[in-house]
Amino acid sequence: MIVVDSSVLVMYFSREPGWRRARELLLEPVVTLDLAVKEVANALWKKVLKGELPLEAAARVVEDLASGRALPLYRQEPLVVRSLEIAARLRVTVYDALFIALAERLHASLATADERQAHAARRLGVETLLLAGAPG
Repeated sequence: MIVVDSSVLVMYFSREPGWRRARELLLEPVVTLDLAVKEVANALWKKVLKGELPLEAAARVVEDLASGRALPLYRQEPLVVRSLEIAARLRVTVYDALFIALAERLHASLATADERQAHAARRLGVETLLLAGAPG
């Protein structure tokens, strides 16, 4: 099982460098947080405003994520206290710590494109896959 964070989902859905590696991961058994829906929507909104992505395409992605059709979603509320502890101890945002806490709870790996988050997860003993922005 792999917990994918928002950075991996944005990488894949907007075809950022490294998206093919993200696609490979998404073919595995993966889960994410309901928080990812909002974070992905926000990232895609920025791409729509810049003219990098049509609104209709962004809306389809967000609809598929929000419905749970794209991948299973876990609620963030049961993880908030643990996430606050992780964030305070390792100096990462609570948002990033939520994904770490989910991986910890599920005894799963964490996939991210965020180096700071990856470092924090590894300090807690969470197996982490860091997707670099490699070409394609």
